[in-house]
Amino acid sequence: MAHSASSTRGTRGVLLAGALAAALIAGCGKKEEERRGAPPPPTPAATPAACAGGGGTISDAASAPFFPRTIGGFCLDPNGPEKTFGESAPLPLDSICDMFDGECEIYKGFGVRRVVEARYVNGAGGTATVNVYLSKFGSTEGAYGMFTKRTVGEGDPADEATPRPLEGGGAAAMGVGNAYLWRGQYLAEITYNDEALAEAALKSASEQILPPLVKEMGSKLPGEPALPPAAAALPKDNMIELGIRYETKDVLGIDGAGPGAFGYYKDADKRYRVLSVVRGDVDQAKDVLSTLAKLQGASREKGIGDGAVRLMHKEGESPATEWIFARVGKTVYGVGDEARVLRSGMTADEHAKVTLTKEEKTARLKKIVSAPAP
Repeated sequence: MAHSASSTRGTRGVLLAGALAAALIAGCGKKEEERRGAPPPPTPAATPAACAGGGGTISDAASAPFFPRTIGGFCLDPNGPEKTFGESAPLPLDSICDMFDGECEIYKGFGVRRVVEARYVNGAGGTATVNVYLSKFGSTEGAYGMFTKRTVGEGDPADEATPRPLEGGGAAAMGVGNAYLWRGQYLAEITYNDEALAEAALKSASEQILPPLVKEMGSKLPGEPALPPAAAALPKDNMIELGIRYETKDVLGIDGAGPGAFGYYKDADKRYRVLSVVRGDVDQAKDVLSTLAKLQGASREKGIGDGAVRLMHKEGESPATEWIFARVGKTVYGVGDEARVLRSGMTADEHAKVTLTKEEKTARLKKIVSAPAP
């Protein structure tokens, strides 16, 4: 899966047999090369009255308080104990590769330390189940980065297929048959599975059970719900819902730039991004701006914050994007083009309809750096 290899959205709502590995990718529509392997055989139907005794329990003392025993007619599977991987767990962390086919290295890249797999079954019987994968990361930034990889990835949050916000924890989102919950060092990935249902019925059924589960787990998970500083520093005006991508490594692929957060914005027909990089002190922020100023074609700009740099950024075969960066205190901000709306061969008029001019970027950047610190 992260949120960091990239993910993009494609088709949604693929009917799943019960493996979170395939379900999460279908719900968010990721790139084909990041899809997990084929799902395992169908989950056996739960017996009627499976929850009559109050449901199962989580034997892992570290995570037991985070899982409600029952929720909306479902309960923890009384016949299927959880599996726990990583720190202070009976199974090694490398075994998550069997669950997260092709993506375990992405989790490791974000600093995953521990994963708990649990399942809820329908107390009324039937084939419906809810799978929960609760991952603990080494840092809040790692967990939040993985969350944003799931909800945004390398896709466009303005796409109609994007997950929608949910209430719970520090941030939560609902896709088609799946949900994501972040708080502190934790990320929960939750999937409703029922191979007997068509897509519309699956979507309706999942929307009855997943939001309450997300809300309850979000209230139980430890850690602060506040966003990492770089994400919190992004301006809210014109931001697209769930339009934040957190990078734990060098942003824009620029060596020395360090981690930071991208915000995705829309103002009428124009799209743009804002980048926020927060350092430990002013000198470190100065170093970031100096790194940017040394890039080929970069030029110093005057009259913006505590120093500014303009540059054209290009990755692979994508069209080049214009960025203007400025420092204020220990934070470096950037305003740049939205690469998702650009294509090769666009005319000047077509380009102008969907991007900000240099003067418009400068005006927005001046407003950002002059605003009170969050």
